[in-house]
Amino acid sequence: NVVLSALIGGRARLVIASTHGPRCLAVDAVAVEIARHVPRLADKRKLDPALLLAALQVMPIEWKPASVYEDHREQAESRVAARDPDDWPTLALALKLGVPIWSQDKDFSAAGVEVVTTGELLDALRAAGHDMR
Repeated sequence: NVVLSALIGGRARLVIASTHGPRCLAVDAVAVEIARHVPRLADKRKLDPALLLAALQVMPIEWKPASVYEDHREQAESRVAARDPDDWPTLALALKLGVPIWSQDKDFSAAGVEVVTTGELLDALRAAGHDMR
């Protein structure tokens, strides 16, 4: 998950922190899932879970409720059923809004939507002349 990567200092943080980066949208369910993983992740990485949760709250991500994408649920579920049925909300949001998905997960490509990786976004920002330190 790119949000988890950004929280722990991975390359995704460079994209999220960039004022020239993409507008980031995500489903509320992802925030809930991340919050469940934070204690274990913090323990494993020797990080403060309260700081990670606070960082999650202030990340420049527009969290969307199910009411925004629920009308695309059936289509999304059918596209991801064979690979990862839990990913349907993210796919439904992308289908609803007609936007690509930022992910390292190959399951979304198999679902027939455009997927961009962190590396591709960093390359695009660098190519546009933005310093990514």
